[in-house]
Amino acid sequence: MRQVSVYLPGLNGLRAIAALSVLIAHVSQEGIADFGLPKFVNLPMAGYGVTLFFVISGFLITFLLIKEMRKTQTVSIGKFYLRRILRIWPIYYLFIIVSLSVFLCFGLSNQILVKELWFYLFFAANIPFITYQGIMILVHYWSIGVEEQFYLFWPLLVRISKSKLLKIALIIFILFFSAKILFWVLYGPSSIIYRFFMVTRFHCMMIGAIAAILYSSRNEMFVRFSTNKFTQGFAWLMFVLMGFGVINVPAVIGQEVMAFASVSMIMGQIVSGKKIFNLETRLFDFTGKISYGIYIVHPLVIFLLSYCFKYIDVNMIAKYFLVYSSAVIFTILIAWLSYRYYETPFLKLKRRFMIVKSSNSMYSESR
Repeated sequence: MRQVSVYLPGLNGLRAIAALSVLIAHVSQEGIADFGLPKFVNLPMAGYGVTLFFVISGFLITFLLIKEMRKTQTVSIGKFYLRRILRIWPIYYLFIIVSLSVFLCFGLSNQILVKELWFYLFFAANIPFITYQGIMILVHYWSIGVEEQFYLFWPLLVRISKSKLLKIALIIFILFFSAKILFWVLYGPSSIIYRFFMVTRFHCMMIGAIAAILYSSRNEMFVRFSTNKFTQGFAWLMFVLMGFGVINVPAVIGQEVMAFASVSMIMGQIVSGKKIFNLETRLFDFTGKISYGIYIVHPLVIFLLSYCFKYIDVNMIAKYFLVYSSAVIFTILIAWLSYRYYETPFLKLKRRFMIVKSSNSMYSESR
């Protein structure tokens, strides 16, 4: 069967922004490393960067599944899962092995919590994260667990829903978001049940899915509103101001606000002639292609750099610059090496199972 090619410009650029937001925020986060620097700010952009990732995933996966449905009248669940396995699993499990080895080398065997390790091995790292637990430098795997769990049910619903997909997506969003608000009111923000909905953001991914459904159906009202220059400008402004903590949106709705902003950021890129920021450049494309690797390896890079900086004695301003610049440079370097020499063979194999080939780059084949 001949493959259908889909080109959605700017998505790699948005992935790059999401990955770098998480990386930069985690450099100064307690629990990963100690650079001996005064704690000057706790940037919330990591959580918002993850939400941007979620919305992109919900949008792109749904858009491609709809294209597949229109071409073949069904969705090949087996091929879908093979594509996800070949993209997600190789570096996911390699990083676990490397991290455990680092723990042993640095005499941190107490960090290898066997009881919790099972959650990481079976893509359920969001469960210990909900209870404020986790294995150091693997804690960020919680978001990958959420995405993999989303993939367990969403392709099946797309295949059986036919013309009711928008209604189903809206129902899932309303149920999840309503439950989150309800448990926040009843039990407060520290309750486990509220934390479940706060962490497991299926409804944020569903916002991306709803956007993909409306875009695929050529809903003119949605496209006009989401790509309006004022709407886009407001969305980007919220991403920056909320990410740097200038505006403090109540936590109970903060991720949802960012999810809706993310939709406008996505639509502004993919609809021709509507973008207010052009992310379709070689630099953004390169960084976006390796964004998964950046997200995977950055805590270990930060952790190892903290040991190196113990022996560097410079003034505070210079140290801030060196810490952040080296964290970004070394993370990107290692992510690129992984992508080029380790992940690429799996990605080439993944293409054999594509029915709709996603091409998000004007410079090279998409991931």
